Amino acid sequence: MHTCLRTLKRVGQFTLAAAAMAAYLPAAVANGFPDHAIRIVVPSSPGGSGDTVARLVAERMGKMLGQSVVVENRGGAGGNIATSLVAGASPDGYTILLTGNNHTVNVSLFKDPPYKLSDFAPVIQLTLGPTVFVASKSAPFQSLAELISAANAEPETIVYGSPGIGLPSQIAAVLFEQTAGVKLVHAPYKGSGPSLTSALGGQIPLVASTLAAAMPYIKGGQLTGLAVTSEERWPSLPDIPTVAESGYPGFSHLTWLGLLAPAGTPPAVLHKLHDAAQSALDDPDLRKQFEEMGTNAVGGSAAGFQKMMDQDYEASRALIQRSSLKAE
Repeated sequence: MHTCLRTLKRVGQFTLAAAAMAAYLPAAVANGFPDHAIRIVVPSSPGGSGDTVARLVAERMGKMLGQSVVVENRGGAGGNIATSLVAGASPDGYTILLTGNNHTVNVSLFKDPPYKLSDFAPVIQLTLGPTVFVASKSAPFQSLAELISAANAEPETIVYGSPGIGLPSQIAAVLFEQTAGVKLVHAPYKGSGPSLTSALGGQIPLVASTLAAAMPYIKGGQLTGLAVTSEERWPSLPDIPTVAESGYPGFSHLTWLGLLAPAGTPPAVLHKLHDAAQSALDDPDLRKQFEEMGTNAVGGSAAGFQKMMDQDYEASRALIQRSSLKAE
């Protein structure tokens, strides 16, 4: 009897010790984090707005964390290559993902997406900005009203370019088609840059673009800004009307960027990453650079970021179900 009690006591002590060790390990990991370089995987090529945001944030995060934060570009498959890479990475905080709306879109858009939303833990939302519809100077329409009139007169004849199928600017264009009751023809490109180049050359009359990519051409008078997709006029281009004020009250579609880590990353590590990124976003110089790009710094809690992504997922899933949108 006494032997049995002694055995049970030892088992209980071992269990308590194991539980204490399990609780200690994440804290120990966090206390030593980071002890080498962190990489931010970006699902686009160098030079795009997402890449620029990543590099501006990475530089400042590195100073806060005392280690290099490097950007690794892994474009392709609508962001799925980069996303699946990070989903399968060790959950230690050393490999994180910069992503945007396509993250929540792709799980509905692709028949067999290579990741689940539950494969990730939120770190922080970085930015928020609108899509802008721009017209070639040779296009027969130079306002949103003229575009709608032309599209109604000849449905499915006006071609518009976008950075790619399922990317935020194309989703904004699909939402516009559904709201305005028009039918356009989509020409997907590999990024905003190539689509805008085609518009500049008159090969296509219309582009749905990130504001950051299109703004230099609008300000330079090479392309005509028809409308932005924010509810209110965007401060960096106050002369460009919104879709909402052009006869479609309530219309809004914004592009977000944020940081995610693999699910299972210790909470203390997530906190360190969050605080370093928040510090970067609090830098007035960075906020000004973002504004000049046509986007706004956001920040805030990881929980708030997760709530926004959940809402974005539900909205994009409903839009895809209403449309004929399909991944290539």
